[in-house]
Amino acid sequence: FMNTTKTTIKKWYERLSFPEKYDDAFYGALESIIVSPDATLDAYDKTSEDGLKNLLHYLYFCEATERLYEEKGLPKEILFDTLSDIVIWTEIWSDVKDTLYLGELPWLALHLSARLFKVGRLQYAFPPARDGVVPQTVEVHIPAVGPLLPEDASRSLDAARAFFDAYFPAYEYDRFTCDSWLLDETLKKYLKPESNIVRFGDLFTRVSEVAANSVMKYVLGWGVTEETLIDVTPTSGFAARIKDAILAGEQFHRTFGYILK
Repeated sequence: FMNTTKTTIKKWYERLSFPEKYDDAFYGALESIIVSPDATLDAYDKTSEDGLKNLLHYLYFCEATERLYEEKGLPKEILFDTLSDIVIWTEIWSDVKDTLYLGELPWLALHLSARLFKVGRLQYAFPPARDGVVPQTVEVHIPAVGPLLPEDASRSLDAARAFFDAYFPAYEYDRFTCDSWLLDETLKKYLKPESNIVRFGDLFTRVSEVAANSVMKYVLGWGVTEETLIDVTPTSGFAARIKDAILAGEQFHRTFGYILK
């Protein structure tokens, strides 16, 4: 059983094309950490801070996700595109921890349970129920995979409309929603009007905002806090402007907006 489990984990590590720099740590963990063949995503402790154990288990769970996609008749390319986020979050958390590590477990559980899908440049998720009622919307999320070109976002939205119509025809929704630092109009003080971020934000009808400096960790590094911000070396002009703005007392926001279906 254990050899079968290891084979499955290794298969998904290779299928998702993890960077070679993780090979030694990964294969070492594969030999030393036991993953039960009976392990399931639902039963896994999503608060676990054992990053290597998390990675091996989440790769093992990819096998059940593939079966789920096959049962639903969902496209294989959507499966691999969606699960590639495991690699991204491994890289983000490994940089923070300075060792091979997977965090963001509740978030990635959405991918593995076919509640979230990457369709083109953007990700789309069924919203969670609130007071027992599921909102008739589709959530938009933005993975950290390079430039956010508005034309790529528009193509992705068109593809998502076709995807949900084809594979979830019974799910009725009237809009795409987004709750993100990327929609914050405060950013317009620090970016040119033609910037990708401003143009992406302007695709949405903005509805509300809450004070939040989440822009800091997305732009300056996942492990950055307001206490450590002063010591961070920005890697772009935009990052430098955001750092200076927060240190000077600027308040950024998480903004909620929508695009009609």
